[in-house]
Amino acid sequence: MKKFRIKDLFLKYPLLDKWRVLGLAGIFKYGITVYDLSYRVMAIIPEASQAYIRASSANSAAANGLESLKPAIYAYFHGQMYVLLGLSPRNRMSLIASNSRDGEMIARAAEFMGYEVARGSRTHGGVKGAFNLINAAENNRSVLFPVDGPKGPFEVVKAEVIRLAQITKLPIIPVVSQARTRDLMKSWDRYNCPYLNTKMVYVFGEPIEVPADADDSAKENLRVDLQNYMVELKSKTSEFFQYVEGKN
Repeated sequence: MKKFRIKDLFLKYPLLDKWRVLGLAGIFKYGITVYDLSYRVMAIIPEASQAYIRASSANSAAANGLESLKPAIYAYFHGQMYVLLGLSPRNRMSLIASNSRDGEMIARAAEFMGYEVARGSRTHGGVKGAFNLINAAENNRSVLFPVDGPKGPFEVVKAEVIRLAQITKLPIIPVVSQARTRDLMKSWDRYNCPYLNTKMVYVFGEPIEVPADADDSAKENLRVDLQNYMVELKSKTSEFFQYVEGKN
């Protein structure tokens, strides 16, 4: 007989899904509220991307004057989903979440944060989710896209983000983040879980345009370029606090 484990209550048993989702969504909401009040956000934004984005918590004074920002597609790794916590203005941004159990929890937390959520992924309602993101872009909204989601491989950029950029004519802006203190989870995406009230830095890349007439070969080259660029940004960001604090 298989040994019962307490954590199975949180990971298995479909009959408990309703209560599990409610409980975890509540935890997420509390954590988000604490973040907006407490976390210290630093951002490195290249000049070419400053017309599109600001990084700040929702209650930060830095959130002023954001209505003039242009829409874009923000590409991030699934294991750094906490980048959503530091982007503004949330009320003009849309993200995709699958119709799975995990997607339901992500959707509830994101909606609490002020994001618009399009439901669907490759395996759960992908066509509907893609149309919702396209509609969001047509309504002058930015789109947040986990480039290696929903289930990997780890840090392998999927072709969907390139196709979305071509259809919507929005530039892709890579974003990576690093928390000064964090835990690395043993999941496929090696999720980074920031400690309470830790310092965080967001690093944005240069905008990447996908030409309307780009063929399959050109789009594949752009996909590989984006993947290499994001891995490079993440590698440099991982040393940020060590470098800065070593200078003090």
